[in-house]
Amino acid sequence: MTPSSYCVVEGGVERCGLAALGGPLVPDPVPHPRHDAPPAAPSPGAALPSPAASPAGSPSGAPSAVVAARSATAPLDADSGRPFAADSAWNTELPADPVLDPRSGPMVASVLQDARAVANIYEFGDPVFTADAQTPTATVDCTMSWGDCPLEGRLLRIPAEARPSPGSDGRVIVVDLVDRTSCDFWQASRVDATHWTTSWGTCADLDGDGRATSGSGGATGAGVNALTGVVRTFEMRNLEIPHALSVATNNSCAGEFRYPATKTDGHSSRADCIPEGARLQLDPSIDVDAIPGITPGERAIARALQIYGAINRDNSGSPICISFETPIAETDPFPAAGLVGDYYDMPHIPWEHVRGRRSWDGR
Repeated sequence: MTPSSYCVVEGGVERCGLAALGGPLVPDPVPHPRHDAPPAAPSPGAALPSPAASPAGSPSGAPSAVVAARSATAPLDADSGRPFAADSAWNTELPADPVLDPRSGPMVASVLQDARAVANIYEFGDPVFTADAQTPTATVDCTMSWGDCPLEGRLLRIPAEARPSPGSDGRVIVVDLVDRTSCDFWQASRVDATHWTTSWGTCADLDGDGRATSGSGGATGAGVNALTGVVRTFEMRNLEIPHALSVATNNSCAGEFRYPATKTDGHSSRADCIPEGARLQLDPSIDVDAIPGITPGERAIARALQIYGAINRDNSGSPICISFETPIAETDPFPAAGLVGDYYDMPHIPWEHVRGRRSWDGR
């Protein structure tokens, strides 16, 4: 299975998702122009400021930012906290001196040649809906013959306002605060108020490590739950991202993966391929607050990349993209944070200073 993004450029706009492989492209729900040349972006390889006096382990030169990030690490609720166990790969802070992957240089160069990474927010983002004891229930049928689908044969709480992302990935994520699960749907469709279909889906324990409870793997290429690493809308409002980010790349290795991945849908046989499950990190010595022109959203993303890094969980057609929650039935926080359109490429983040880590915990 490859529930992942593929990208093409049409009319100056980069489109990511399975639709780019030949299916129809669904317009964004609201206009989101792509800005290819925002002002004051640092040039690749340019020297970047280092923090003058930051405490040990502080990656951004702003101790208050690190403290603030740690204040958001409570168990996930409707609009605060984070999912999965504190000691999971997604929530483990990298050490002050993490060990580089022996292939770090070639791996990173293979996906960040242009020093840009696109944000999948709207068309191929990840809508997240929260269910509680009052949420109505529905049955779900999985249409792909990939074995026993964990969503079938039971009633699932699915909020009435739930609907999939408009792109062909058709993603839906339901966080059930009663059962303490995250159920992910790939290519979901609402038949009626009590019945959904989806190509595939799984459920993971919100207090576990982000992998499916049934052993079938999550509805991502790496077999982890689709909620893992997603930048939530409330995190963007608070400008705090207390976990590793989720990335996908067109250079995911074939036949090679690492924890927390349980499998791979990669097909690259190049020597510089990136295994699914591999962890990347932005150089923690850089003072991102001092980067000219950096937006509040880019700053929050950069700090998360320094503290927690990013984990490759999918194959894609673009060099590298990051997963964001699609805002549905809520106020969109991304424009105010400076992420001004779908597939915004976050040019002020110094991507050329990203390195590959040897293991999931950086050791």
